[in-house]
Amino acid sequence: MDLISDIATIVGLIRDLILLLLLTAMLIAVLLILIKVRKLFGTVQESVEKVREAVELVSERIVEPATSNAENARHAGNAVGFVLGILRRRRRKKKKVRDDS
Repeated sequence: MDLISDIATIVGLIRDLILLLLLTAMLIAVLLILIKVRKLFGTVQESVEKVREAVELVSERIVEPATSNAENARHAGNAVGFVLGILRRRRRKKKKVRDDS
């Protein structure tokens, strides 16, 4: 009976040693994954910061001037509409002259 007890003790020790090795490997894997995720969050944060800078740049250079000069934009739109109206009238007159002949 003593031999069976010794074998059971050795098997138990080997089992515990294998479990400790597996737990250590899992801990190392989790730590490596956490390091990678942290780097990924850093990269995402840098990208967000670049997008924020780009939005501010667009806002400063395009949106603010366009909204501050609303009267000039209205005048420019009126001028474009006037020119387009003249061109439409000319096309209608030419078409009407062709249809009459």
